[in-house]
Amino acid sequence: MFNCWYVIVIALSICHEVNTEEKFTRACTASQGRCAKTKDSNCESSFGSGWTEKGRCCRKRPCCVFQCEDIPTNRFANGTVIVAERNVGSTAKFTCDAGLFLVGRENITCTTSGWDGNIPQCAKILCPETVAFFRGSKYIFTCNLATWSNSKANCNVHGGHLTSVETGDENAFLVDVVALMHKHIQQILYAFFWIGLTDNNDEMSYKWLSGEPLNYSDWYQGSPQQPDNKNMQNKQGAHCAMIHPFYSLKWGDEFCSVLAYSVCEIRLT
Repeated sequence: MFNCWYVIVIALSICHEVNTEEKFTRACTASQGRCAKTKDSNCESSFGSGWTEKGRCCRKRPCCVFQCEDIPTNRFANGTVIVAERNVGSTAKFTCDAGLFLVGRENITCTTSGWDGNIPQCAKILCPETVAFFRGSKYIFTCNLATWSNSKANCNVHGGHLTSVETGDENAFLVDVVALMHKHIQQILYAFFWIGLTDNNDEMSYKWLSGEPLNYSDWYQGSPQQPDNKNMQNKQGAHCAMIHPFYSLKWGDEFCSVLAYSVCEIRLT
């Protein structure tokens, strides 16, 4: 009798090891999947948007894996995107058609929080102006040198304003375009670009022309630390902000009378 039970236990053990659900549990772990709490659980309700069922874990619970959002062709115009898979660890690779330049990263990777970067865009980098788009706004990067006040007036004529910068992603987009213009347009020897930030007001504190709150900033923190109300020659009276080539394309304050390029923002939505 003892020997009979011993054989049954061994048989159950072998069955457990080769059970397809148990094997998939290991596969689920390898693909950074998660097992739902119960067999009747739904992946999306268990872990959030983007989580889908891919087989089963032990006890018939759904194995849930994360997939990044699809990148349809119309979200990346004038170029090619290659996305073999949308699983965690997969990459999307972007290339532009001839004559256009990629604004943003060439590769982004899928993580459990989604793609680890913005979908880039293809743009013509040229003068007298370069036009690019970001999250519901049109941006005009002008090659015409003007004072801060004249640049402000020029943006108003276009139906916009000298750009405000609300997030790190938006700032990275602006810097990408400015860097491309500096690299590929011979006319632009130094990439000084006015933005819509000044402390020429009653409070003598930096505020956006658009009225947006100053929740994000990218002032140069080297020497000289910005803003210091001094120009590059260390003279007092600098009250207008720009993307500054001598400060690693971070923000610096300069005399508002300086002739520089500018970035206009026009809200589309």
